[in-house]
Amino acid sequence: MQNMRRLIFCLLIAAFNVYCSDFSVVTWNLEWFPSGSSKGFASKEIESQRIVSVAQTLSKLNCDIIIIEEVRDITSCEQLVEALKPLKYTVSICTQFKDAFGDGVGLQQIAILSKLPATASWAENWNSVSIVDPPRGFAFASFRIGTNDIGVYGVHLKSNLTRGDVERGRQLNILKRELAAEKVMRHINESPINKTNQMEVVIVGGDFNTTLDQNEFASERTLTIFADNQFETGYDGVDSKQRITIPGKLKYPDATFDYLFVRPKSISSKPSITPVTVSDHYPVVRIINLQD
Repeated sequence: MQNMRRLIFCLLIAAFNVYCSDFSVVTWNLEWFPSGSSKGFASKEIESQRIVSVAQTLSKLNCDIIIIEEVRDITSCEQLVEALKPLKYTVSICTQFKDAFGDGVGLQQIAILSKLPATASWAENWNSVSIVDPPRGFAFASFRIGTNDIGVYGVHLKSNLTRGDVERGRQLNILKRELAAEKVMRHINESPINKTNQMEVVIVGGDFNTTLDQNEFASERTLTIFADNQFETGYDGVDSKQRITIPGKLKYPDATFDYLFVRPKSISSKPSITPVTVSDHYPVVRIINLQD
């Protein structure tokens, strides 16, 4: 159905003598992939089963670019790429951010997989300001499609976990996410690629761990930082019940935490969300239309 919609859209554009080139992107938090455990490791059988289950979902979505969060390491990414065959993906970037509570490499990395060859890729940690020290950082990869340069950022912003003083912890989490959002915007505006060869499309996708729907986040600027810089999510006008990306659990209600921000506006489809059971988050897909 998705491929049919893409074909119809391109045929309509072609009818107006405009060349149509589109691609699809998905973001998905895989919940401690591949073990499914915060301990980071499980039996070979359990991990193999999860890799296959994730690959089955991603194969059905058949997106050109995949942004995934909570991935253990590059080996896990390579195992996923192997399980996705005959679809041909490569690992454009897999981060190696240190654990927030130790000196070792963390178990929640960010990766970008793609059917397209990346023209550049790297990762950067967030900046710290005093006690505001956001975990992880961002993954970045750029691609050339037709005459268009595409920049893709993968993020996994601070969770809502708190320790000790709950209200203080909540405000620190908000500040950490806002600081990260500001860093992404600076990078978009100042990166060598964007200065040398203006990116026609920029995508920032991942688990933002915040929403505009709940009073808890009413003062937070994380999402509005992107909106104020001409990015859009495609969720405008969509009822909150129709855009749940992480179902409620215990004290946490249903929420829209996963986003694919795209700039410029009006070239992308509404997000398509696929309910799954292999992760606590749902994958979110958007189709980007390019005109040469």
